[in-house]
Amino acid sequence: MAYRNHPWHEMITSKTGTPLKIIISPVEFGTSSHWHKELEIVYILEGSMQIELESAIYEMSQGDLLVIGSCDVHRYFANPRGCNKIIIQLDKSMFETCGEAYFSRRFAEPHLRPGQSLHAELEREMLKINHEISERLPGYDPAIKTSAYAIITAIVRGMKMAEHTRDERSRRHEKLSRLENAICYIEQHYDKDITLSQAAENNGYSVYHFSRFFKEATGHSFNDYLNMHRIRVGCQLLGDVTLPVTSIAYRIGFNSIETFNRVFKKQTGCTPSAYRSKL
Repeated sequence: MAYRNHPWHEMITSKTGTPLKIIISPVEFGTSSHWHKELEIVYILEGSMQIELESAIYEMSQGDLLVIGSCDVHRYFANPRGCNKIIIQLDKSMFETCGEAYFSRRFAEPHLRPGQSLHAELEREMLKINHEISERLPGYDPAIKTSAYAIITAIVRGMKMAEHTRDERSRRHEKLSRLENAICYIEQHYDKDITLSQAAENNGYSVYHFSRFFKEATGHSFNDYLNMHRIRVGCQLLGDVTLPVTSIAYRIGFNSIETFNRVFKKQTGCTPSAYRSKL
């Protein structure tokens, strides 16, 4: 599969001098569904959030860890109350001779909670990375790399893996390719009055087969997913207090402020104005 550079396929870039990226964020505007070749580990420092991974939704609380496999489709749900977290993304090359075994299989138990032995190991190193990033004392860069390799060792020795059958690998490859096109279409045209029929035609499918495929691949109907993406963009735009709520509604593809308010409240639990006041 070609790894094209567009919003849905998240391209990971080196930020530490190694094939490692670190994200520390106290806010959560949410993301679209996306995938990347790198492994991703999420640790919740404070607060809570929801993460969807391969159509399963995980409720993440303080101290929880989620290990996201290579090419696993995932997305973060917006949380107006914020969620302080650290995310690291590890390239296959960092696993050296162990890489193929952990990048071609799936994690049997990706959600790790406090109390598990492996959780304690990963938590310790994630907190060390967070501390080194915050303090930036002399030698912090090699200290971060040391913790990253300790995390890799813990994963290799302690994470339960499950094999993909040949049929599963084939279906997974096909699904990612087809889903990539569908999500890319949404992200390029969400601000317009697009329909299920138009999206199906763009992807070369009948409305029936496209609707069924999209639901099975994402766990959401096309229209629901379209609105989720619009609301995610809306959450980001609400951070700009110079933009009127009405202007935001029309900018992200809603035909009326009433519809925007209704859909926004359904997805976030509050009105756009209330959400803005919490930022």
